[in-house]
Amino acid sequence: MTARPPTTAQTAKPGVTAEPMQWVNYDDPRLQWINVAAWEPRGDGMQPVRVPKEWRDKWPQATARRALSAAGVTVRFRTDSKKIVFRATLIDTVDNASAPDEAWERARPPYFDLYRDGKFVRSIAGAIQPTGQDVVIYDQPEGSTKESDITILLPFYYRNAEIIVNGIGIEKTAKLTPATSDERPRVLFHGDSITHGHGVFTPRETYVWQACERAGCIPLNLGFGGSAYGDNVVAQFIASRDDWDVLVIAIGTNSFGGTYQEKPETATQYGLKYDAFLATIRQKAPMKPIIAMSPIFNRSDHFGIKNRNGEGPQDYRNAISKVVRARQVKDKNLFLIDGMTFFTDPLYLLPTDMVHPNNAGEQKMADGVVAVLKPIVSRMSGTRTP
Repeated sequence: MTARPPTTAQTAKPGVTAEPMQWVNYDDPRLQWINVAAWEPRGDGMQPVRVPKEWRDKWPQATARRALSAAGVTVRFRTDSKKIVFRATLIDTVDNASAPDEAWERARPPYFDLYRDGKFVRSIAGAIQPTGQDVVIYDQPEGSTKESDITILLPFYYRNAEIIVNGIGIEKTAKLTPATSDERPRVLFHGDSITHGHGVFTPRETYVWQACERAGCIPLNLGFGGSAYGDNVVAQFIASRDDWDVLVIAIGTNSFGGTYQEKPETATQYGLKYDAFLATIRQKAPMKPIIAMSPIFNRSDHFGIKNRNGEGPQDYRNAISKVVRARQVKDKNLFLIDGMTFFTDPLYLLPTDMVHPNNAGEQKMADGVVAVLKPIVSRMSGTRTP
């Protein structure tokens, strides 16, 4: 384990907050972290990861790597501090910096999102750099001194982005207590880069966060950019978890190419794999609601592109729908969303790749998910404690 950041006032290093603050460690029991499976030492701090190493070691390399991203990672606490500072190092791991979609993503800063007593306050930009920084999340010296529940969404800012946490700073004399208990149902979203958040500016703009904010639930983001091929070992991990009440599966887009691990994979073969994916989860969670969402409209639909097997995106959507409908005969807690009902106009896609939804597209997706998710969540109450 690396040395922890001090919990008392300290002399600031260059580029960080100079005024005396009380610094709180990542593992302080008054902090509630959401969507963090484990903390791993890295550099001079600790890195929150969404999947423990023992599982990542079993996964395809690309999927395991994306599990290090802070997508959907959130911290909650209660304080009367008029200033809140997040000390961290924001890391960027590049796949292909020359690709238009990556260049667009990398041209913008990473954002934190701040909520106070459940209401959105603002988005705060950090900087991608190899050294640590202090990001002032909140600073209202003339503001109210009342205690408030604080929720901070950590930046993901690109599907490969990672974060090292060094501490959270509040005023030296401020109070810090656990946030008010939140017993809303927890919804686990598993998908590819669209679920991960590729294409939007701030973490609260993903369809995952928007859907849960409107449906009244807590989102757990298990999206992996450039992956989510329906690997059964990922289904095994999902099945092993007991921290979710509803599951949303949004995979399939990355399989449109018709190959898997450099071998042909037809829509029929993909359907069999998808069925096995559901079966693995149902073995451990036979009654929990599962929403299966087929892939959204993308460039292959718009241009009529066929893959190496002579099949198009709709063939893969049909394979998913066929599996789900067959299972629905006996499985009354399995729901299907046709991703093509969200939109069929490229206006809602990023012009750089015509695959990922833009902000308007994410809102359309959230609309469609909420229509199915909210009635399910509304039937649940008091099912989960922090």
